[in-house]
Amino acid sequence: MRNLLLYEFKKFKRKKIFLFGLLAAIIFPLINAVLLSDSNFASIQSGVREDNAFLLLMPLLIILAANLFFVEQDNDTLKNLLSIPVSKNQLVFVKLLVLLIFSIVFQLTGFVISTVIAAFQNIPLNNLGIQLSLTASTGVLMWAAALPCVVLVVWFNKSYILSVIIVFFYTLLNYVMHFSDAVMMQPFGLNTGTLMPVPMIFRWLYQFYTPAGELQTKFYNRFSQYFVSAPICFGVLLMEAAVCLFLMIRIYQRREI
Repeated sequence: MRNLLLYEFKKFKRKKIFLFGLLAAIIFPLINAVLLSDSNFASIQSGVREDNAFLLLMPLLIILAANLFFVEQDNDTLKNLLSIPVSKNQLVFVKLLVLLIFSIVFQLTGFVISTVIAAFQNIPLNNLGIQLSLTASTGVLMWAAALPCVVLVVWFNKSYILSVIIVFFYTLLNYVMHFSDAVMMQPFGLNTGTLMPVPMIFRWLYQFYTPAGELQTKFYNRFSQYFVSAPICFGVLLMEAAVCLFLMIRIYQRREI
């Protein structure tokens, strides 16, 4: 399993999208920290967790997934792998593990860059451990949030262009939903505010923000009754991730060699 994991990571050496992801993980937090130089440490890190994760990491994960799942098909190497023998179940599991590791590392890279810049700007690093935990946790949640779209990419199994189109609409739909009161301000249950990944993540993250000003305080007080706890947020998204894993295994098993 370890050799298979290393094999999957070695594929990234030839992928420009992987290099772009590494640069984005460094450059965006750097710009964000400079722009928020008059803010506090929590606000700087919230930029890493929000904009960096939801606008950059989400599409990157899905496009990387398309690369990982299409590469054997493009190079006609799936037969060779299965003759080692390596099962299709193992291949799916390892590919998703690669995406999980990338997601966490991407977020932690942003955290380190933002923290270093904040320290140079003499911004107090208050609640460093909590901010680190929230950022790493967001990496796990973003991985789970990307999986429903990865299922679609694997299922259609057509082309990178179609994958990019799916990524665009999925990312846009999730991000727009977190601005909607009709979606966000719903009780926990069978509704879009609970089942859609990004709104669910924001319902957990918002409780850790400190509102500034009358408008933010009013919104915080109005929205606070719809916050969800960490066990609920992680429970829902990891259950959805388990369903997605099952679907991907089924789809991959039926793929012709």
